[in-house]
Amino acid sequence: MAEAYSLSFHTIGAVKDNEAQLETGHSLQKTIMIICIPICCFGVLGNVIVLYLLWCRIQKTKFTVYFLNMALADLTVLCYYIIVFVLFLKAFPVNLFYLHIMEVVHAFGFNASTYLLTVISAERYLMVFYPAWYQLHRPKYLSEIMCTILWALSCLMSLVLYFACYLQFDASLSERNLSCEPTKLFRVVVNLLVFLPIMVLSTLVLFIRMLRTMQEEPPAKLDITIVATVLLFLFFAASVRIIEVIVRWVPQVHVPVVFLIFHFLDAIDSSGTPFIYFFVGYSKEMDSDNPIKTCVERALLDEGDLIWIPGGLIPVWELLSLSSPYH
Repeated sequence: MAEAYSLSFHTIGAVKDNEAQLETGHSLQKTIMIICIPICCFGVLGNVIVLYLLWCRIQKTKFTVYFLNMALADLTVLCYYIIVFVLFLKAFPVNLFYLHIMEVVHAFGFNASTYLLTVISAERYLMVFYPAWYQLHRPKYLSEIMCTILWALSCLMSLVLYFACYLQFDASLSERNLSCEPTKLFRVVVNLLVFLPIMVLSTLVLFIRMLRTMQEEPPAKLDITIVATVLLFLFFAASVRIIEVIVRWVPQVHVPVVFLIFHFLDAIDSSGTPFIYFFVGYSKEMDSDNPIKTCVERALLDEGDLIWIPGGLIPVWELLSLSSPYH
């Protein structure tokens, strides 16, 4: 089915194993989930704080629009994990239909987060290496347009995959859906062969530039944030998708605990992103009534558009409007 299919599918299919394997696997799955739930809760708190600050307290820019939507996508993924893990630990019976709906929601959030991170790194690359072209040709509302398109694409991918493969997740249905495999292959092409290379190459070029210019001037906080966020995604969340591709050729990897571990890593990625913002934006010299807000501003806003005033960071255009004689 969708991106998160393996969690419920393997949990349901585990009854086919013998009793010893089932007991061992169940205990290990339970331990992993108990560890994962607090991590997800911290992640939910961090993403809610970022959402609130970017929506209500921080000046909206082309990049903060992307990061706001990415926080919403990560929040969706984390809520899915908390609900599913709690239901599993409580041994609460869940209708298969509702479980599939939750997995579609997870896929919706994960895909959107991946696509948004790709666009963030690609647009930052254009902004840094082709500044004149970027300033002249970038539409004013490109961020809002791209977010709408990416959410729509994520929704379409999740729904198409669900309806193409849903027969494989109902043990009472023996009919084989021939459209499932081509749909899965299309998803692999889109996620791993289109978006992932763009994300990796854009970020790699930004990282190389940071290393080359580090001796002359400190790298921009926004560049550090993008590079760190992409690395977190590659080390944790991307592994889930890569192992899913491997399973297509190595069925022996189809073990519930293995997939649960990779979903655990996926949850770490969604939980850790807000704390990257706090860490990158932190400074001992900060003198502000709201240090968390200042951290997020420093990490997510382009430093070329910011100046310091006694109350904290303020965008240049806002200061100009305040000092204008016509204001």
